[in-house]
Amino acid sequence: MIPVAVTPEVDLAHLWSLVLHAAGIRHSLRHGEAGLQLLVSEENSARAREELRLFAEENRNWPPERAARVEREAIVEKAPIVLPVMGGLAVFHAITGGWESNSHWFAGGVLDRALVVSDGQWWRLITALTLHADSVHLLGNIFFGGILVYCLCRHLGIGIAWFSLLLTGVIANAINVFFHDDPYHSIGFSTAVFGMVGMLSGMRLRRIGGWQEMVLALGSAAGLLALLGSSGERTDLGAHFWGVTVGLLVGMILVSLGLAGKRALAPGRQWLLFAGSLATVFGSWLYALYSPWKGW
Repeated sequence: MIPVAVTPEVDLAHLWSLVLHAAGIRHSLRHGEAGLQLLVSEENSARAREELRLFAEENRNWPPERAARVEREAIVEKAPIVLPVMGGLAVFHAITGGWESNSHWFAGGVLDRALVVSDGQWWRLITALTLHADSVHLLGNIFFGGILVYCLCRHLGIGIAWFSLLLTGVIANAINVFFHDDPYHSIGFSTAVFGMVGMLSGMRLRRIGGWQEMVLALGSAAGLLALLGSSGERTDLGAHFWGVTVGLLVGMILVSLGLAGKRALAPGRQWLLFAGSLATVFGSWLYALYSPWKGW
C-alpha cells in the first residue's frame, strides 16, 4: 500500500475516502507525521490520484464564496434576550387593560391622527406600539413578535435590532397617519412585527442578491402579510403594509451599512443602544402621562 494523498484535516481525509469508495477503489487511512494518509495498492495508485484530481477540480469553487460568506457572517448573537421584553409587554397590558377600559393609558397613548398632526403629539407614534386591544391581540403579537425579534437579534445584535425595530415601527406609524383621514386611531405591536418581517426579508435580499432571492424575499414578506395581516375585524392593513414596506428598506440599508451579519458594535455598545431604545419608550410614556400640553 502506498500513500496517494495526505492531509492534517480529518474531514477532508474522510471525504477523499468517500470518493475512492464511490469509485470502487480499495483503500485505507493511516495516521502519519504529516497527518492522515490515504493508502491504496500500487496498481490502483494512478486511478486513485485521477479520481481525487477530478473531485478537486469539480468542487474547486464550492461552496460559492458569496454563500460561504453569508453563512459565516450570519450569526452575531447566539442567545439574545427576548423573553423579558415580551414579558414586559404582557405585564404592561395587565396594567393598562384592553381598549374597552377607556383608561388614561389609552387616552394618552393611542395613535390618534388628529392629535398627532394638529397638536404635535409625536409620542403617540411610539406609545401606541405598546398598547393592545385585548389578550388575543397581545398574545398573537408576543408569539410571532418573539420569534421574529429573536431572529433579528441573532443577525444584528440586541442593540441594533431593537433600535431598528423601534425606528421601523415609528416611521411606519407616521406614514400610515399621513395617508389616513380623521378620525383614525391605532394601537398594537403588530406594526413592528410586520416591520421585522420586512427587515429580515430586506436583509436577505440585499445580502445575497439575485432575482431568485428577490422573488423569495418579497414573496415571503407578501405571503406573511396576506396570511396574518389582512383579515380580522380590527386589523389595520395600512399599518401592517407600511410596516413591511419600511422594514424592507431598513433591512437593505442595514446590510449596505455593514451592520447586519457581523459584529459591527462591541457587546457593551449593543447593550447601550438597547437601553437607549427602552429609555425612548419609557420617556415617551412619561411625556404622554405628565406633559403639560398633552391635550387630553
